[in-house]
Formats: sequence, structure tokens, C-alpha cells
Amino acid sequence: MRHLSETIDYALRMFDEHPERDRFAAETAALDGRRRRYPCLSINHQNVPGDDFEPRDELTLPDVAVGDPVEAALARRILGLLEPLKLLNPVAPLFRLGAGTGTLVPAFGIPLNPETGNSPAFTRPVREIMAEPPPDPATAGLMPEIRSELDGLLARTPETFRIQLPDLQSPFNIAHAVAGEAVFLLPCEDRDLWMAFMDRITTFWLDTHRLLAGLIGEDRMTPAERRMTHISDCSCNLVSADFYREFVAPFDLRLAEAFPGIHMHHCSGPHVFRVTQDCLPNIACAECGYIAKTAAGYTEVDEVFERLGGKPVLIRIGQELPPGKEYELIRADLDRYAQHPRLLFGYTGMSWRRKDRPLIRDLHRRLDAYWDDHYAAGAS
Repeated sequence: MRHLSETIDYALRMFDEHPERDRFAAETAALDGRRRRYPCLSINHQNVPGDDFEPRDELTLPDVAVGDPVEAALARRILGLLEPLKLLNPVAPLFRLGAGTGTLVPAFGIPLNPETGNSPAFTRPVREIMAEPPPDPATAGLMPEIRSELDGLLARTPETFRIQLPDLQSPFNIAHAVAGEAVFLLPCEDRDLWMAFMDRITTFWLDTHRLLAGLIGEDRMTPAERRMTHISDCSCNLVSADFYREFVAPFDLRLAEAFPGIHMHHCSGPHVFRVTQDCLPNIACAECGYIAKTAAGYTEVDEVFERLGGKPVLIRIGQELPPGKEYELIRADLDRYAQHPRLLFGYTGMSWRRKDRPLIRDLHRRLDAYWDDHYAAGAS
């Protein structure tokens, strides 16, 4: 590929040639409650350091020989969007902004450490933070870099490519990342300071979301983000449901009231699933599935279906797969679709490595055939 335009055309052609892996089509159908032609499920292996096995029989993507370094980097990024096809996994013309879970942390005077997955380099006392002016969403932390990246994507790619908001986490997650373990004691020791601190974070979160969504524009937003916003309450797994109700829920409610729907990521914890369902009025997407190593257990698929299966809520099943019983578990989840079409599927084989990619592709094909035999005919 010698030109960015050539790379864009190639990628768009590849997306068109694989409707069975169209993530946006599956998400939109699930959001609408419509029956869909393809399951569009994701099955992955673990990525571990040192696993450099080079499997055969994989899609070969073209090399990039674009002269301009900025356009060359973008061309490689675009081709990277097609990588999931190597495992027959869903793909979408989608760019992600920011630096993962730590994206908003630098706005509070804390750099990210790239050697630890862009986690905060240190924490700061809440009183010290509150003695400073509130962060400006347009200029604080990583925002100049994010806005520059966004400008480049908008200028160099067509509207077919969507742009996802950065991972903004939630007010409590940000508070935990910024102040560390102090967030577990401060609400009881100095309620007024805690409420002011959370109010500042929540206001910054909302202003940042509003700014970036406006810059991206509705035409370039993802189908899901047009209809709901994502909140991650991972750190609530470390506190009780009563703590959440008193010290966290008021701020999540501010977010919920600002959007038509909420995609709540509760990081598996069943008590977090239950209390957020009780406290937030407009959760439009919930998660469930077996995860072995969690802080507070995992939310079983049966519990979520019992509570939400008859409601217009998108359910994302994400499960670790039991060795030797992968097909049976996923097939059982596919069968849940008969009662609840607002359903998406994602799985990870924790014992699998790169050498197991042929096995994963074979599993995909078997499950695609099962769906085709049982559910494809009802697509609208």
C-alpha cells in the first residue's frame, strides 16, 4: 500500500466482503431488538509475553509503504482494524481515542506510566487537588493530544470510519485512580470534602464527554454511543452496596440523567450489578458471564436473564471458556437468543495461545453453522 487512500479503499472493501463479521450491524440489531442474520461472536485466546508462535492459514494483510510518516502510521492503524478477521472475529471501521482507563487521570496532575499499561504514576491527596482550580476539559491532561488526534482522523478518513469516545471510566473509578486508597475512608472522615471532590470529577466527566461528542459529531459516533454512554464502576467491587448507595450513586445518577441510556460495566461483581440496577433508572446495556479471577465474584448469566430477559436491555455475555467444553457453553448461550435477541457474545479461552488459532477458527465455523441452522432464518 503506497497511499493512504489505497489503504482506506482496501479496508472498506474488506469490511464489505465480510458481512458475517460486521460488528456494527450486530450491535445495531441487538440494540433494536431485531433478529439478525449472523451471530457475530468473538472468540479469543490469551496474549502472553513470549508467545511468538507464527500460525499458518491466517489472513495476510498488505504491507504499508506510504511515504508520509503521519499517513503511514494511520494506514497501519487502519489495517490493524482488520486483524480480528484472522480469528473470524467481528470487525468495524472504528478508531478509539485516549490512553485506556487512565485517560482522564492526567487532568488531575498525575502522569501515566506507559510501563504499567498507562496506569497512574502516583496518587495525590484530595485536599491538595481541591486546592487547585478545576481542570479545563479543553486543555487539561491529555486533551490537547486527543483533540489533535481527533482532528487528524476527521480530516483524513471518510465518514464510514467511526470514532469512539475515550474510556472515561466513572467518577468513582477516577477518584480511586487519582487518590488511591483514601477514597475508601474519606467519605466517612470528611463527607463534605468527599462530596465536593466527586462533584468536581463528575462535572469534569460530563463536560469532557459533551466537548468530545460535539467534536466527533453524530455522523461519526458509533451506533451504540448515539444511544447510550459507557460507565465503568470497577472500583465499586471494593466497596459495599451500602457504600455505593450513599457515596457513589448520587454522582452516577448525574451521568444517567444526562443520557437516554447507560451501558454499565460493573467488572463482574454481582453486588455491583444488583445495586446499580436498583439505583440507576436507565441502564440500557448489562454484562454477565463467568470470569475466574475477580475481586468480588462474577455475575452469572442466569441471574441477568432472570432479571432483564424480558426488558429492552442489551445483554453482553462475556465468559472464560472451560477447556474441552467450549462449543457446548457457547452453543448454550446462542440458544438464549431465542428468547432475547438483544444479545451479544464474547469469549476467551484462558489456556489457549497463538498455536491454538486453527482450533479457534474451527470452533467459529461450527458455531456459525449452528446459528445458520437454528436462527438465521428469523433475521429481519
